[in-house]
Amino acid sequence: MNSSMSSNTNSNRNSNTSRGGQPPEQSVATWGTGPNWLVRQRAHVIPLTPIKGFEQTHYASLGGRIVWIGDDAAVRHPRNYWKPWQPPKKTYSAALLQAGARLCLQQIDVSDDAQGLLAWLLKRELAFPLNHAKLRFDDLRVALQAKRSKAFEAAALGVLGLGNGLTPSGDDFVGGIFFAYAHACKPSPDWLASLSTLQATISKACETSTNPISAALLADNMAGASFGELHDMLDAFESNDSRYIESALQALLRLGSSSGADLLAGLLLALTIL
Repeated sequence: MNSSMSSNTNSNRNSNTSRGGQPPEQSVATWGTGPNWLVRQRAHVIPLTPIKGFEQTHYASLGGRIVWIGDDAAVRHPRNYWKPWQPPKKTYSAALLQAGARLCLQQIDVSDDAQGLLAWLLKRELAFPLNHAKLRFDDLRVALQAKRSKAFEAAALGVLGLGNGLTPSGDDFVGGIFFAYAHACKPSPDWLASLSTLQATISKACETSTNPISAALLADNMAGASFGELHDMLDAFESNDSRYIESALQALLRLGSSSGADLLAGLLLALTIL
């Protein structure tokens, strides 16, 4: 459940305004009678359209594309308007990622880091309100294990929008699963044939099941582009170094109130049942 993209300042689900709802420090905003939000950066005037219903968040629309305009230019994400970040192109070893994912699960299991849907993954009690949706996540796990694309589609659609915050837990979880498929998992021929249709179906459902910001970030995850912390987790898994994994884990868990945990839960689920 991420509301501002910042891994350091987003510990509260409702802390998605920038200093009283004003634009970030590195911009000077002019609100007029028209629909555009004019942000003057250096000598240029760039039209940013507020997202209806989400005017007080760190997000805006630039030419129809949702971008992040918060006050931490160091945030590693492709939607960072101030400093767009792209993950390095890399081919991972599925076997090493799986081994690293299992090691990570063991480390979480013996610690107090089972936040968000990580608790469900370790078969612990979920916090409210996700405890009422346990069976939905169980259905998703069963479908993924059986590699039944239609059943997975139905289960994924059933968890979209579940949870609090700007990016609900269900959205982050599904995004983590697809992120794994983008980088490591080799779908069965039947699954591979339906993958693009499955992604299109989920994207379409997001129009009514979740909010536009969460839908945009989910689309990024399905395409294999996410927060730098999630990409760092893949590198840590491949290293099979417990200290590296622990360091990457702690950084990822600081992402949002539970976004990092929920993304990781989806990633771990997919990797451990390759």
